[in-house]
Amino acid sequence: MPRTTIVRSKSRLPYRDTVAPLLAACALLLAACARPAAPQTPLTSASARDHDPAHDHAPAHDLGPGAASTRGSANDFAPPESGYLAVHVPAVPLPDPAAGGAVSLDQMLAFADRQAPALAVARARLELGYAAVRGAAPLLSENPEVSISAGPRHSAEGTFTDLGVSLSQRLELGGERGLRREAARHVQARVEAELDEARWDVHREVHAAFHRALVARERLAAADRVLAFQERLVDIARRRLQAGDVSPLAVRVAEGELSQTRVTRVGVAQRYLRARLELGALAGWPAAHPPEPAGALDEPREPPDFAHLVEVARGHQPRLRSLHAARLEAEARARAADRDAWPEPSVGIELMREGGPAGMEETVVLGTLSLALPVAQRNQQARAQARAELRVAEAEGNAFGSQLGIRIEQHRTAVVAAAAQVRGYAREILPMFEENLRLIQRAFELGEIDILQVSVARERFLRIQSDALDAYTDYFDAVAELEAAIGADLWPDEQHEHGPSEEHTAPEPAADQPTPAATQPLPPEVQP
Repeated sequence: MPRTTIVRSKSRLPYRDTVAPLLAACALLLAACARPAAPQTPLTSASARDHDPAHDHAPAHDLGPGAASTRGSANDFAPPESGYLAVHVPAVPLPDPAAGGAVSLDQMLAFADRQAPALAVARARLELGYAAVRGAAPLLSENPEVSISAGPRHSAEGTFTDLGVSLSQRLELGGERGLRREAARHVQARVEAELDEARWDVHREVHAAFHRALVARERLAAADRVLAFQERLVDIARRRLQAGDVSPLAVRVAEGELSQTRVTRVGVAQRYLRARLELGALAGWPAAHPPEPAGALDEPREPPDFAHLVEVARGHQPRLRSLHAARLEAEARARAADRDAWPEPSVGIELMREGGPAGMEETVVLGTLSLALPVAQRNQQARAQARAELRVAEAEGNAFGSQLGIRIEQHRTAVVAAAAQVRGYAREILPMFEENLRLIQRAFELGEIDILQVSVARERFLRIQSDALDAYTDYFDAVAELEAAIGADLWPDEQHEHGPSEEHTAPEPAADQPTPAATQPLPPEVQP
């Protein structure tokens, strides 16, 4: 920092006649430079609109009556007075991956909150907040400065040696340290908010992956039923061939479809294994023991109304909290940058020993005060950068808030439509799949239909079954999107309590029938 030059007079004036005017001049200089320029107030979103000519002629009610209640606005998602709510994590014992067995949804969510790789990174980022707080804690922003001087002084009486030592310290008298500490606390708050956002992201992703694994397991169960049905069909065709009721072609067709069904089941089993591995990867589960989801597909539910979902989002949406924390941090940085433009005086003491003839050496003690004149540099770059970051933070918050209401309504209606589709399939299709296969088998056994008609009917029912499970997938995807929008579980009591039952497993073969592939171990490469 540039320092004022101390000119010492060699005349022997009284102490008060030399020091007092110097101190008075420094005081006047400090008072004149204490405020080099009025700090610019960071522009808020409202003032930004005032400076935007595009808003001068904007219509006041261009959305029509009732548009705000349906569309939502940024003001609808202002920070709640009671603060944002933390992510709900079920309080259940953590499962042991090495123990095997089925794992419930609550256990997977609790395990993921502890072990998810994404959360390990987010928790490590907390150190950034702690580092910011520790960095702003020191009382002095700069270390004291010590300087030593030595050199000859030539005079008519000879050459003598002058020695000098000085100590100076720059001081912040405008509250700069307090503003830096405030900005550091906001950095820590933002990092903590981002951790909550990461926890919610992992929570909802694990929730959605658990649902996908349940649907994949139901597809495998359906493939097991079809495989068992096809094996019984081959047995019936062979017995009818021995009785002379069908030609060898019918047996060949049945055997070919059995081989095709086995290949199809291998692919379905692999997709189920992949769904389990994806669930484990999100939760931090060891790959050697992929988790097996417990429970069954729940009955679809109707989501709450729009107003209730908006209220839930106001208190739970972690992204709103992160954006709000980022805006507060940007505001604190802007205030600190404005205050850093103020001049900071340096005070010190200087001790000099002036050489002279024997017995004529002199010792001089001086107090120093220096002050940089804010003529060219007034922290313009840091202030402009902080103000730009504030504009960006406000724009991001306004953009997210203005679109959140639309997203909530969009995903809510998608859940309603998907739930209606699932109900139609659940009442009329899924419960009848096993019975339909039994009717086809009985009709072929009695000779009422031939093998080609069996193939057509089986494919038809299998496609309907697949469509029903696709409807479940769409429903769970819509629920996941809606939960992502509001930042909370729609139904925290969702347990999938109905575990795998007889209706979800392949039927036991008769004593005179071959063992279906559903009860045989899978190859290691596709074993779920």
